[in-house]
Amino acid sequence: MKAMKLIVPALLCAAVASCTVKEDRGPCPCVLDIYLENSGEFSDKLAVSGWSSDSDRLFLDRISPQQHPGSYSKKVDKGFLHVSAYCGNEAMTLKGDKLTIPEGKQCDPVWAYRGGSIDATGESAEDHIVLHKQYAVVHVKIGIAGRESADVVLRARGRANGFDISSLEPCRGDFSCFASLDSEMNHIICVPRQHDDSLELEVFIDGILTRTVMAGELIANSGYSWDREDLEDIYLSLNLLTPGQASVGIRGWDTEVHTVTL
Repeated sequence: MKAMKLIVPALLCAAVASCTVKEDRGPCPCVLDIYLENSGEFSDKLAVSGWSSDSDRLFLDRISPQQHPGSYSKKVDKGFLHVSAYCGNEAMTLKGDKLTIPEGKQCDPVWAYRGGSIDATGESAEDHIVLHKQYAVVHVKIGIAGRESADVVLRARGRANGFDISSLEPCRGDFSCFASLDSEMNHIICVPRQHDDSLELEVFIDGILTRTVMAGELIANSGYSWDREDLEDIYLSLNLLTPGQASVGIRGWDTEVHTVTL
């Protein structure tokens, strides 16, 4: 009898602490298995968020793919949700649901994912994170006949300064930064996904603003799409004679797809 007195309280505690086969399992959480697919290619920590059907954030995990090879599991309340994830941010800062670029900085090389609706009303569910490129590197080659030794500085301005980490939609805000130079002295600017054609390039020659190029319109007229899952890099060749010419290429200088008079 003494043994029975010890066993019964233990069984009662177990029944209270967990769901059993006989009882209503509605309050029990759903186990969400999140597969990391190509995330192991990135050394940065991955920020993984879950969102309710009302766009409320359910969780935010910062995980290392090296510590979770292949997948990891998360208990969530039953219902419908979607998962998003991103990595690669350095200067960009998270403000609420927006990952934004500070004034004067280029876009970080961010890769991100936004999944579809997940039915997590049962015992288990799963999602597969596949990261996509959310930035474009704009390579700019500038030619100024007769002034090859001039000091040329390039500044970009636009109206997209980051993205919403739930939807991956571009954030509307001022974007401004100076270009850097590659080994061949071409100008490089890393820009985020755009929501319009407002991107401008200001060309300073020997410290004087000489020309403003409507780069967004040039890029749009070339057939480039900012709606691709993985953004392609852009190559602009600007010949600043009067009236001047510009050519736009995708993926390289030798893939010219559009030439226009400035």
